[in-house]
Amino acid sequence: MDALSIFIIVVSVVLAIAFKLFLFKRIQSWMDQDLIKGLSGDDKDKQEFLNQKYDELVANKVKRKHYHQQLTDFADQFEQNR
Repeated sequence: MDALSIFIIVVSVVLAIAFKLFLFKRIQSWMDQDLIKGLSGDDKDKQEFLNQKYDELVANKVKRKHYHQQLTDFADQFEQNR
């Protein structure tokens, strides 16, 4: 194999891995937004509150596996404060 063939293979593999990571992050984001929409129902105030709390979780670098429980707790907290 010549250098050009190896270069093409390396670039293709790197781009495939980058695309996979990008797509994985997008799917995680869609799942989180779906959870927020599911917890808030038709209540726009609750959805805004949960989006704000989600942004705080991301900013505080909370592990993603804890998002579901945290957002559920925040949704319950929102209902209690009404």
